[in-house]
Amino acid sequence: MKEKSTASSVFLLEGTPPAPARKLQGKPGRPKGGRPDETRDRILNAAESLFADRGYDGASIRDVAAAADVQINAVGYHFGPKEDLFDTVIARRAAVMEALRLDALADARRTAGEAPIPVEILIRAYVRPFIESADHGEPGWRNYAALMGRLANSPLGTEIIARHYDDTARTYLCEFQRTLPGVELEDIVDGFSAMVAAMLGICAKTGRRERLANTDRARAAKKSIDVLVRFHAAGFNALSHTNWRT
Repeated sequence: MKEKSTASSVFLLEGTPPAPARKLQGKPGRPKGGRPDETRDRILNAAESLFADRGYDGASIRDVAAAADVQINAVGYHFGPKEDLFDTVIARRAAVMEALRLDALADARRTAGEAPIPVEILIRAYVRPFIESADHGEPGWRNYAALMGRLANSPLGTEIIARHYDDTARTYLCEFQRTLPGVELEDIVDGFSAMVAAMLGICAKTGRRERLANTDRARAAKKSIDVLVRFHAAGFNALSHTNWRT
């Protein structure tokens, strides 16, 4: 089944990426019972939830199999070793998220024409799909947001994030450079990294923000994107000031 790549698909994840080509008929060790796609989805959903709650090291293949209600050999059959399962968990929603971000950027480019895209629009195009999917999407997206927060602060995340997110990040960084002429790429990357960290923090759902602001989650979620955009736009624009360094 094909994943949607328009803004309306923030809340939808239709199936998972197709499995590698396999000769299912008569393959030794093939788990019996259930449709392959349905079994794959159950395993991926269970793994996503467990990895989000416990981290990579805290969730075993046996735990995933039990949560998905499948035999342990079914996990290896569909996904191979644990590291490959983890990579697939990250990849299936990363593909949707990056398509949404690229669609938003394409819209911004069409609107701007030959002019640089305002920094506020660049920030919103990048963070809005992730925050909205975590706030309003189905539970799997909330698990995924929590998992990405864990991954961003883990040595394990470096290679996986690079593989699935760096191409789109570089595309956005090129636009930030065009919008902020004269600002060093290194400084833009630092600002971009701070923006991503804030995005992940908003989606962490610890409840601390609501407690400190004495507000409810619905109101906090509604304002979070606008506040993040305004705050980080000011930061990016400050990089253009020639005497900002101390």
